[in-house]
Amino acid sequence: MHVDLAKGEAVLEIHSLCSVFDAFTVANSLNGLHPLGLVSAALQSLRIRWKGIGKRRSFTNGATFRGDFVENSAAIELTVATPPTNPPFTPAAQNGFRFIADPKTTVTDFAQIGRENNGALF
Repeated sequence: MHVDLAKGEAVLEIHSLCSVFDAFTVANSLNGLHPLGLVSAALQSLRIRWKGIGKRRSFTNGATFRGDFVENSAAIELTVATPPTNPPFTPAAQNGFRFIADPKTTVTDFAQIGRENNGALF
């Protein structure tokens, strides 16, 4: 991760995160067609780039928290894939699924980077 608050820029990159589990709901997790533990995806890459300076804000509660923040915009590149499956895990063989998010079409309503101190880390 690279952060430059003076320029209002930051970059977060993640590659090859082996497995992401999310079945969205308990009922979906317990469905016999894809029982808990069989729904997974591989996060192949994630890159978030924050840039620009909309507003600068500072906040403190005077006791346990203080922070300096920059409101800006963010572009997100994401590639996620699910593996192909075969019986007995699914009733019939299924191809995997691949999703790619294009940062040129990503819209962010709010993005912010900052530095904060709280509690024992004050």
